[in-house]
Amino acid sequence: MAKFGFDVTEVEPSAPLGEYEPIPEDNYIHKALDAEERITASGGTMITAKFEVVKGEHAGRLLWQNFNIVNKSPTAQSIGRGQIVAWAHACGKPNADDTDKLIGKPFAASVGIDPAKNGYKASNKIKAFLISQDDDAAPAKKAPAAPKTAPKAAPAAKGANPWD
Repeated sequence: MAKFGFDVTEVEPSAPLGEYEPIPEDNYIHKALDAEERITASGGTMITAKFEVVKGEHAGRLLWQNFNIVNKSPTAQSIGRGQIVAWAHACGKPNADDTDKLIGKPFAASVGIDPAKNGYKASNKIKAFLISQDDDAAPAKKAPAAPKTAPKAAPAAKGANPWD
């Protein structure tokens, strides 16, 4: 049990901290604040992550995402694992094998809105982690850039073949 350490009769209750309507669907820069492994009700494993929008008009807004890591549904497991690998790539850490390597790293993601259902209000979700094309964040293996101009052929003598 934790004591407050002050007289509660001397303090006014706080007003609600703000409106929690979903932010508009768009691409935003985020960072992960926390991630934790949990056992699901069916005995599987998921990772729950809390993300914060870090730039723009909606900076400070939070989103939560669950990733199925072990699930009796092969489809759910495949989707969850693919999403967490996409998160790692979006952070520029394609070889990350632990969420600790992703916490605090900025990344871009496409945010959507889940409609209200089952008594819950509409909420935001990450639709896709956007993999950066910047040199700093892209995986090390990159195809060489194509030359800007084609090499020019040496001029041939009039009426002569190059092998003559």
